Amino acid sequence: MADRKPMRVLANSMAVVEALAERGDLSPAELAEATGLPRPSVYRFVDGLKTVGLATTTDENRARLSVKWLHLADAARDAMTEWASARRVLDDLADGTEQTAFLTVPRGDEALCIDWAPGRGIGVLTLAPGRALPLYAGGAGRLVLAYARDVDDYLEHGPERRPLTTETITDAAALRADVERTREQGFTLSLDDATIGIGALAFPVFGGDGGLLGCLSVAGRSVDVRERQDEFTAAARAAVAELTSGATSELATPLP
Repeated sequence: MADRKPMRVLANSMAVVEALAERGDLSPAELAEATGLPRPSVYRFVDGLKTVGLATTTDENRARLSVKWLHLADAARDAMTEWASARRVLDDLADGTEQTAFLTVPRGDEALCIDWAPGRGIGVLTLAPGRALPLYAGGAGRLVLAYARDVDDYLEHGPERRPLTTETITDAAALRADVERTREQGFTLSLDDATIGIGALAFPVFGGDGGLLGCLSVAGRSVDVRERQDEFTAAARAAVAELTSGATSELATPLP
């Protein structure tokens, strides 16, 4: 039994980190509620993260992730050589559309953002590097559900589907229909289901074996996404072609 304790400590520490990453600064009481951990344990985990420089506390005694995570994120992204060209492609897409461009990858029951090129109105967007969307909400989340998960297994065994807005799709039948629609049209349209007033178009990036490598999405005001959908779709598909070419060539390059 003793050998399980380090794994439990790591899992609980990760729960604290993920809560701070997803929700921002949190008080000990809010962290305890978000993670299900006792408040004394939350204090210990936050103190441990502070000791190694991965967290700080504000003047209001709210825990906050430190900027050291930015260096770790950059190192992790650089190690993903299949996305070597992603930053340039994202920048070009954001410049051309004046919207925010995101690159996300599947991670369990989430779609994790690993890079972005900010556009207008980024302060109201839910997604950002290091943050994730559940697979039932947002363009990236719903696209990953369609292409990288067994839908029936997810609906039966996945996490609780709590609505993010009044437009979030949580009903099993509605999600199955959404998955079929995504697969038929080759992209996901998100309007207000992750953040009210925000829309997104998400497109799959496939590897040479046909599996989903990641998701490219364009996000901004719902009204802009709705009115300029054809324009954004054309720009995003061109960006996906560049990403696909770069990713498959990197994956095909033999190790030295």
